[in-house]
Amino acid sequence: MKTSLKLGRLRQIFQTISFFISNLGFTFALKTGFIYPFLYCYGCPLAAFGCPIGTLQSFAAIPACPFFLLGSVGVYGTLFGRAYCGWACPFGAFHDVLAYLRGKKERRLRPLSYSKFAMLFLVILVAWIAADTVFCRYCPAGSLFAAIPSFVLSVIPSAVAYHGLKFGLFFYVHLGTLVLIVVLGLVFSRFWCRYLCPMGSIGIFNKVSLATISINPAACTKCGVCLQVCPMNIDKLEDIGNSSDCTLCGKCVDVCKTDALKISLRRK
Repeated sequence: MKTSLKLGRLRQIFQTISFFISNLGFTFALKTGFIYPFLYCYGCPLAAFGCPIGTLQSFAAIPACPFFLLGSVGVYGTLFGRAYCGWACPFGAFHDVLAYLRGKKERRLRPLSYSKFAMLFLVILVAWIAADTVFCRYCPAGSLFAAIPSFVLSVIPSAVAYHGLKFGLFFYVHLGTLVLIVVLGLVFSRFWCRYLCPMGSIGIFNKVSLATISINPAACTKCGVCLQVCPMNIDKLEDIGNSSDCTLCGKCVDVCKTDALKISLRRK
């Protein structure tokens, strides 16, 4: 159990570091052309990278093929699969806060793995038809990390660059979307991450990614405790580390009393 506790703390440290790195764009020179491996709005005042979903919409609106984006996501997915959602995504960390506020009270919904892929397809289709980044106007991550901070900065005297910004209908739409996702997150564990986040589609790499969660069949007693604590509601042992829903958060590793589970490198 000592090792598992260290793993839980390590994940929190990684989330903190990730949030810091995500917001290194203090100056224009630090706003790079690289792509985040998770959902994070490039409209955030200090964003240092580009949002993968926002970028994808921009290319769909042109339309053109986003070779750099696809290559970047391919590399990210091949290395770590969907571990970014559990270890690095700031909006994922926000859902950990919601889970803490919710406590152990939770309503469980059955897994619906294909919904995030349907969401991704819908986002691309709408951007192509409207020739605009429509999803960005509703994205709850953009609400939390871009819309609200920009509004706060607009009323701070020293933040001259943000003075004069107008906050119309879509600002309130943003807030409404965020409130809805917060309510759903307080009732259902990681509702956004499990069912709606288009970037969750990177989980398709889980079956081949270098990082995974391995199970030692000889040590596993099939007690099911690991499945009971899974924030993504994975309900089959064989899906741990392999399902597109798995974020490799390691909570299952934390509670395994026989050390049958561990985060490891995939063996070919």
